[in-house]
Amino acid sequence: MYRIGFDAKRLFHNGTGLGNYSRSLVRSLHAEFPSNEYILFTPSISYSNDSFYFTEQFKVVTPRIFSKIGWRSRFMLYALLEQNIDVYHGLSHELPFKIETTGIKSVVTIHDVIYKFFPNDFPMIDKAVYDIKWKHACTRADALIATSEATKQDVVELFGVPEKKIHVVYQTCDSMFENIVNDSRKKEVCSKFSIPQSFILYVGAITERKNILNLVQAYNAIKQDVDIPLVLVGNGRQYVEKVKEYIIQESLQSRVILLSNVDSEDLPALYQSARMFVYPSKYEGFGIPILEALKSRTPVITSNISSLPEVGGNAAMYINPDSIEDLSEAMLFLYRNQDACNDLIQKGIAHAQQFSFSAFAHNTMNVYKSIL
Repeated sequence: MYRIGFDAKRLFHNGTGLGNYSRSLVRSLHAEFPSNEYILFTPSISYSNDSFYFTEQFKVVTPRIFSKIGWRSRFMLYALLEQNIDVYHGLSHELPFKIETTGIKSVVTIHDVIYKFFPNDFPMIDKAVYDIKWKHACTRADALIATSEATKQDVVELFGVPEKKIHVVYQTCDSMFENIVNDSRKKEVCSKFSIPQSFILYVGAITERKNILNLVQAYNAIKQDVDIPLVLVGNGRQYVEKVKEYIIQESLQSRVILLSNVDSEDLPALYQSARMFVYPSKYEGFGIPILEALKSRTPVITSNISSLPEVGGNAAMYINPDSIEDLSEAMLFLYRNQDACNDLIQKGIAHAQQFSFSAFAHNTMNVYKSIL
């Protein structure tokens, strides 16, 4: 039996992305290896339906000192020692400084290195902090987990980490995407957002890296040939205004629909109502919306770069994200070819099976065992 500690800040405070990764991993490890003890370390607890499960099922350790500042970086070490942790897993790019002096084995997950490839998307101070924390984690960890082969190669090249130290462990997504949504639920969700029951779908952040303006321009090029709208689900900041300006300029207000702050429980119905899912991102550490679409039995179009072909496998159509023509032709092809859509759906069902909770847990546990 092992006592395994986790950096649980994202688990309790992030509703998407890193939070989903953290919650999925801890749940799956607990299900597959119930004899171990799993202890969650967090500066504070944000209470929600999800967090109540974790506070009831696991021991949660929070700071005893008044200030939470610096706890994860330094003072958490005392708590790790008090709890007799065998291995500590930094779930999002960082480890406490001087953890190597404690005798506690450590693992860190590197999800991506976006700030290196898209530096203009990050404030200078954030980039400086990331450099310090990530270089420290990569240097001091006994093992690294990369969420894709593409991310592994980025870490090797940018941080000089030996390949043998990095383990690629594919993550999974919420099991709700595998459940078939009935027609009444689809109708209910589409009616909630005032959209028809067939559309082209994108889910993710509305940022320049996600390439949304190219997507809208590609859709605009084929708008006379398709009679379904483009639905963009996600939040953003300045870049959203740029997208909205183009939509107004091209009089696309009734054809391109932006939905923000969509509840996660509505996503399966949206995926399964969509004619196709389009994800033309220019860089991803993993690209979990692609997996959500595959498990939802929705045909996928995505970029032929970064980690995206790893997630899509043989179950997606691939495009050059810089080519508006490439993207518009792919959307029009799937719109006109139901047989091609059916083929992608069947391949997607088979391909998505390798991204299971069980595989996620067992492959991660193998990393722990390799250093213990």
